[in-house]
Amino acid sequence: MLEIFDHSRRRTAIAENAYSVTETQRLNAIWKLSFSLPYEDPKNEFCKPFSYVRYNGGELYRIMPSELTVDETGGYKYQCEHVLAALLDNVIFDYHIAGGLNDYTEDVIRYILSRQIEKNWQLAECDFRYRFEYGWENENLLAALFSVATPFAEPYIWKTDTRSYPWKLSLKRLNTSGHPELYVRRNYNLMQAKSKSDPQQLTTRLYPLGYGEGINQLNIKAVNNGVPYLQSPSNVVSKYGVIERVWIDRRYENPETLKAVGQAILKGLQEPHVTYEIGFQELKATGQAQAAPGVRLRIICPELHKTVDTYITEVTREFGDLQQSTITVANQPEDIAASISDLMDKQRIEQAYAQGATQLYSQALQTNGSPNHGVTMDFFIPSEMRIVNKVLAKIRLDKFRAYSKTTTSVSQNGRTYGIKWSFGDHDGNVSITTEKAGKVAGKLDAVNAFEPGNPGGFKVYTSRGILDRKNKPEYDDDERFVGWSEWEAEQMKDDINYDAFLPVHYHTYKERSHRHGGFIYPAHNHKYKIPGHYHRFTLPKHLHSITPGIYRFGDPRSLSVWIDGVKKVNFSTKTAEIDLTNFLIGSDGKIPRGKWFALEIRPNDLAYISIVLVVQGFIQSRGGINA
Repeated sequence: MLEIFDHSRRRTAIAENAYSVTETQRLNAIWKLSFSLPYEDPKNEFCKPFSYVRYNGGELYRIMPSELTVDETGGYKYQCEHVLAALLDNVIFDYHIAGGLNDYTEDVIRYILSRQIEKNWQLAECDFRYRFEYGWENENLLAALFSVATPFAEPYIWKTDTRSYPWKLSLKRLNTSGHPELYVRRNYNLMQAKSKSDPQQLTTRLYPLGYGEGINQLNIKAVNNGVPYLQSPSNVVSKYGVIERVWIDRRYENPETLKAVGQAILKGLQEPHVTYEIGFQELKATGQAQAAPGVRLRIICPELHKTVDTYITEVTREFGDLQQSTITVANQPEDIAASISDLMDKQRIEQAYAQGATQLYSQALQTNGSPNHGVTMDFFIPSEMRIVNKVLAKIRLDKFRAYSKTTTSVSQNGRTYGIKWSFGDHDGNVSITTEKAGKVAGKLDAVNAFEPGNPGGFKVYTSRGILDRKNKPEYDDDERFVGWSEWEAEQMKDDINYDAFLPVHYHTYKERSHRHGGFIYPAHNHKYKIPGHYHRFTLPKHLHSITPGIYRFGDPRSLSVWIDGVKKVNFSTKTAEIDLTNFLIGSDGKIPRGKWFALEIRPNDLAYISIVLVVQGFIQSRGGINA
């Protein structure tokens, strides 16, 4: 009985005149159903695209293409697909990652099913708890769902139950080595048998490759002891020799997942692919299971010269003539054989060509630094950079640069004010000269002026601090030492009063030979002792003019490189090109993504430092916006 349902799953008709009903059930694939109705049958009006049908209480299908044939026995022929194909109608838009350390297989399946607009399917059972990481980009939900079990190294089967809504989906282990559930014997229920062996895909060494291109293409070295390939057991290699294949699937971005899938594929390809197509008559014998994908089967046929234990991979039933029903069995799942066959075609076209985007990006910094205050450049590696090839730094040292200096001090009314302190000639004399607006106010010659604890030196203590001399001597035209270079007052906004205290010191007045009333007095000295006292003076508010220019200091000749505050290497040169890659690798052998790194260069002297940082890696075109 063929039932017809509308889009809301309400039964609208029973097509009692249906004929040529054929159902094809394949392991881990979309099942198919076809039937025909006479072209004058009124039930044809209910067979609209995407309407549902069910035959003899079995699985639910939806109507897809229809074909009309007009002749004496003509009619409409309808092609249907299992309602699991409804997952083709929704997509995972953009790029999505699921699985990994925190998610198990069942979590990944639920994530995919959650993307349904209409929640037709829900997970019932899952026998697997792997933590593989998956990535999809603009993929339909059915393809994403079937990819979940691809990395499994053990047989599996997708099972459906459409008897109630929402429909139920399960991922179960497939027992291929247990006691047979169905027997097919010559002269009993075996009508005909056809055997086919295909060694063309035989592989004993497989090189799995994933996302990327060239040197940046993902391989399994990191999770396979540095070996880029997988190899069959020695007994298989001794039987067939080393037969190499390269398997490329750019969907895989995780080396553990890539290796697991490679192992499953190699296991299915290390023996020739053998299929048996058996015409059988289904009998309702006691203890016999109904033929279905995944059912364990034993073939007993003298002409095969052996008893074959395997499992069913495909069942085709001709309900109008059950003697024409066939079973297809194989020594490995059809999806593995198909995947390697598709691979061979793809590799001939474009998959093995160099694709992807290896990128270079750089940043630069130029500024002054010193031995105690190095130049720091902050940078990070974005998460979109899946592979980092190298991180280089080009460094150059030059003399420290200043870009201005102060000159004369200028009051707001344009007059110049200054204080000149001159200290210490060859005889230890000290002279103090004050100037205002260029006019000498007075002069005293002094001898043996000193500051306690600092003989020969001289400081003026003020209420604002100590006015100390500069370390630059001055000489007269006869090259005699006359004092120290003048002090230049700091820039002030307001007048500042200073109380200057001079320590106890002596002044000696020198007289030349002269006359008084006819008496000649030879040259002599008069010595006066002056106690410590204060002189009060005022610095009016004033400005300092700036002289722009480039003024250089220091002589840098070496540098040290620091990463995140840890010294890594020294260079006794003024230029260097450094590979920083190994300095950035973490404890897991990878360079952290999204983490700030601090590259610091410390010179041995005042220096102007130029840094150019260059990163080479493989970038994904994911994330952000298209602006």
